[in-house]
Amino acid sequence: MFINPVKFNIIPKSNISFKAGQTSIYADFDKTYTPFSHVEMCNRNLLPEGSERRKEFNEYFQKFKDFYDTAKGKVLLTITTGRNLPEYKYVEENLKDKHLTYFSPDAIITKDGGDRFVKKDGKWQKDTAKSLEIADKTNGWDSLKVKIDIKNIIRQEYKNPVFIESYVNRTRDDYGSISLERVFDTLTPEQAENYVSFTKDEDNAIEIAFSNNIPTERIKERIEDYFKKNNIKAVVKHYPQDYNGFCPQIYNGQKEIAPGNKMFIKPAPDDVPISKLYDVKKALKKVIDDNTNDLIIAAGDEGNDEKMLNPLNYLSLYGINVDKSVPYRVLFRDEKILSAIDKMPFYSIVVGNSPKLDHLRKMDTALRERGINKIICIPDSLDKENGLLKSIKTAMYDYADKNLEYSFEMGMDLYTSLMDGGSIWL
Repeated sequence: MFINPVKFNIIPKSNISFKAGQTSIYADFDKTYTPFSHVEMCNRNLLPEGSERRKEFNEYFQKFKDFYDTAKGKVLLTITTGRNLPEYKYVEENLKDKHLTYFSPDAIITKDGGDRFVKKDGKWQKDTAKSLEIADKTNGWDSLKVKIDIKNIIRQEYKNPVFIESYVNRTRDDYGSISLERVFDTLTPEQAENYVSFTKDEDNAIEIAFSNNIPTERIKERIEDYFKKNNIKAVVKHYPQDYNGFCPQIYNGQKEIAPGNKMFIKPAPDDVPISKLYDVKKALKKVIDDNTNDLIIAAGDEGNDEKMLNPLNYLSLYGINVDKSVPYRVLFRDEKILSAIDKMPFYSIVVGNSPKLDHLRKMDTALRERGINKIICIPDSLDKENGLLKSIKTAMYDYADKNLEYSFEMGMDLYTSLMDGGSIWL
């Protein structure tokens, strides 16, 4: 019989009911799971054979692979990213072509909470159950029908738009042959001045890149009216200059690369725009409802990760609704809130130094002052003292220290692998 050697040095008085003991990790991709830049991963001239950076890359992911081999199915990794599936696959293929060590996840959630894909027989397959669930919770969101109706709206607002599809609404420098620029370069000059590009095959997100000639402000208003009229729960965000995604445009008859003119349209199940929180909260709800003693860990580095990293967003699972406009130090005067956070089978790992996550770092300090350890803050995923893998192990170790059933089901090999340096809470 395996007893947690740190906390339990006597035979427990009550019987142990054996449960799953599973750990599910939801990690952002860029600057979290992979500490290496897109350019490093996709430029053939970078991370060359024999370089120190290449060695660092291979050692980092080899450690993840070794950890998974030890876990023997007790740990599941889901990458939850702002990228779409073709973008992610493009990176993974480049890593393969460069003969780099990389550990591929069990599942991928794309477009900040959109579609979910699982690996089957070496291929990524869409989780259609999630798409059906979203349709039910939004009064009939159907991306294929919505796209058709949006195209009709655009035709009404602009004469002779040129509809195209690309895997990624970005440039060749970013995504080569799957980029919008590749399609753009096949257009006539007149077509290139009037394009509307939809990314392909996404159930729970629609991304559109527009030529700057298109009257997108009016189109946005029409699309919002369309959703209201049809009682479909969805949100429309418009970025006339998207500095996160440059696109080709025609200026004075010449092609230029400029911040994209983009629109992002997403379903809003239960009146809440879908985000990275959706899948994580659903997984945590199942753990709580089924009392499985499983553990959920979320890790991220930027503002689009905040919702899934913030423990306040899960309090409703315990019947506690909080006003997040109230300072957290005021909320933490409520013992019910503190007790719920303390028993929550959830840890978040905050990576890097983004100002958008400063409040979570301060929240960590406030919680630790009360003896509650739920947030781990690290400088970067490669940090030798407290990198991402070490932080995952720390969260598992801490939870095992408090939960006998979890540590029993984890098994001796996995538990021992967590003890390479002990807990940072000590």
